[in-house]
Amino acid sequence: MDKKLLLFSFLFCLGIFTATSQNLHSQANAASIENEADATTGWAGLGVVTSDNTEAQTGNFAIRVESTANNGRTLEYSFNATIGVDYTISIWAKQGPMVSTTGNPAFANWVGMNGFGTTTILGTDWVEYVFNVTATATNPIIRIYTSPFNQRFVAGNTVIVDSVSITADGSDTEAPTAVSDLTSSNTTETTTDLSWSASTDNVGVTNYEIFQDGVSIGNSGVNTNFNVTGLTPNTSYDFTVVAEDAAGNTSAISNTETVNTLADGQAPTAIVDLSSANTTDTTTDLSWSASTDNIGVTNYEVFQDGVSIANTGVTTNFNVTGLTPEISYDFTVFAEDAAGNTSPVSNTETVVTNAAPDTEDPTAPTNLTSSNTTATTTDLTWTASTDNVGVTNYEIFQDGVSIGNSGVNTNFNVTGLSPSNSYDFTVVAEDAAGNTSPASNTETVNTPGVPDTEDPTAPTNLTASNTTSTSTDLNWNASTDNIGVTNYEIFQDGVSIGNSGVNTNFNVTGLTPSTSYDFTVVAEDAAGNTSPASNTETVLTNAGGGVIDYTSENSNLTTVDWTARDLFADRNVGIGTTNTQGYRLAVAGNVIAEGVKVELQGNWPDFVFLKDYDLMRLNEVREFIREFGHLPNIPSAQKVKEDGIDLGNMDAKLLRKIEELTLYLLEQEEEISRLKEENEAIKSILERLEKIETQLDRKAGDQ
Repeated sequence: MDKKLLLFSFLFCLGIFTATSQNLHSQANAASIENEADATTGWAGLGVVTSDNTEAQTGNFAIRVESTANNGRTLEYSFNATIGVDYTISIWAKQGPMVSTTGNPAFANWVGMNGFGTTTILGTDWVEYVFNVTATATNPIIRIYTSPFNQRFVAGNTVIVDSVSITADGSDTEAPTAVSDLTSSNTTETTTDLSWSASTDNVGVTNYEIFQDGVSIGNSGVNTNFNVTGLTPNTSYDFTVVAEDAAGNTSAISNTETVNTLADGQAPTAIVDLSSANTTDTTTDLSWSASTDNIGVTNYEVFQDGVSIANTGVTTNFNVTGLTPEISYDFTVFAEDAAGNTSPVSNTETVVTNAAPDTEDPTAPTNLTSSNTTATTTDLTWTASTDNVGVTNYEIFQDGVSIGNSGVNTNFNVTGLSPSNSYDFTVVAEDAAGNTSPASNTETVNTPGVPDTEDPTAPTNLTASNTTSTSTDLNWNASTDNIGVTNYEIFQDGVSIGNSGVNTNFNVTGLTPSTSYDFTVVAEDAAGNTSPASNTETVLTNAGGGVIDYTSENSNLTTVDWTARDLFADRNVGIGTTNTQGYRLAVAGNVIAEGVKVELQGNWPDFVFLKDYDLMRLNEVREFIREFGHLPNIPSAQKVKEDGIDLGNMDAKLLRKIEELTLYLLEQEEEISRLKEENEAIKSILERLEKIETQLDRKAGDQ
């Protein structure tokens, strides 16, 4: 039959059955029997109402309602009724998570029907609740409360409902037809697949119940197949199926399908990694990796020197006791399955028991100290303990609580501390016998506040005065800092020559007469953050006899060209301009050079790669750009127009942006890898769905 015609016929029949059905709960939602959908259509209330696909009673979905903290605890449903008519209402329900357990959820305060009484919903297992009521209104309301009335402000209480049926009494009394072609396939030692042709019903089959040797083992919903598991090899079983409709009518029992499971003749694999640990003078612990078997390993038998000493069941470890000190023993293990098949013998584990037990405690660790303390970490070190046999571990305690073990290492890095807090640390030594030393001395660690990462501003207006042939006095305007400047470092021709502390002046000595020097100053704070370099102050020392004046009356005459091998200026030089704007060299026009070297005394931005660097999130960068029109830590076009740029400082800022961009790219690479993995998982699911669709099409074609 053509697939489209078959699908049309199926939908047409489904429409007839739905139209003639008396189940008034017929909307497409998660609790419908005949029209299940991933929706909550028709259901509402003051609680949070959702479709749930993790705990369905039948089918794939159920409706979950969770109470909120503002009287939001009800789930409601209204249906069309005829006044005076009797209705049977069936609802499967169970408790979900219960934040408050002083009372239970319940069906209560129903509207528009007689014969209803408050009914408590008990337990976390599915239970069918059936109500026989008489309509007193044309739109009765069903209500479910997630918690008692006096707990209406408790958030988190949950109720789950499914398989709702509302029928007028006597509306459907016809049972489905019996299944007549129940068959089995793919039978193994422990499983078989059952399948059958669908039953017919005047309204519609809603479930098939499967029986194994007369005992119910499950429901398939509307599916006409069922996978049976947990069978015993080489055993005969009788299976039957009963069809059910929404009114509870059941068909006659199907034909009996007898299944004989396969015998188990395959032995488990041999154990190859039997090992021992924690050996004492009288005991040892044996362990091994699980053996594999086509059905399943049911027992491991342990042998000591060829003699069976124990069976462990499915446990892959065994504690051997009753041994003699300083004696050698050989241990082996066999795996067994339920059919009595045994594996080859395992590898032999030879154990030599210890001498008499060690009862001597190690000495206490001494000289416990801390170093490299930050806002969240500290490094602990101590002097090793001594022991008659040997120390095997040091356990570290923070405020009396164990936080880790260092093994035999006499140092430990503590992490996860809080800024501006005090902590007491101690260390205890242990030996292989479990003897522990007294506690070490107590080391109290005070963590600093949140790290300071903000650089001071550059010192400005660096000038020189009182210049002699061998000395000069430097002065500058103070830098500013979010915490405070703690020192100024002075550089002479790019080389540090001293620190002024918080003073904004410095006397330079030891200079050479008639020599030019370039001075700069860098500000520092207590956290080690450094500012960009100040302006450069060029100083020409005097000759030995006093100040030399290199100027002359004709120095600015247009008729005179100056030629010199070395040219030194005591003040500013302007080429093409008389306004140097305070700079030592001002050029009105282009400059060409074979190379320009910038001596940078400020921070080079490799701090971006430190673990505690606060990298702005991309959404924060986006908001900054929207608000200010340029990147963070980069001057605006207006600022550059007004002040120009410092090449060294700007190169550092641009490198900082490049390093931040590198971090963003690495984050994106991790995210892309994660999405690729998710995409592969989705692709696998789609392939499985295509296979299922192909199987359904094949079955539809067979019918």
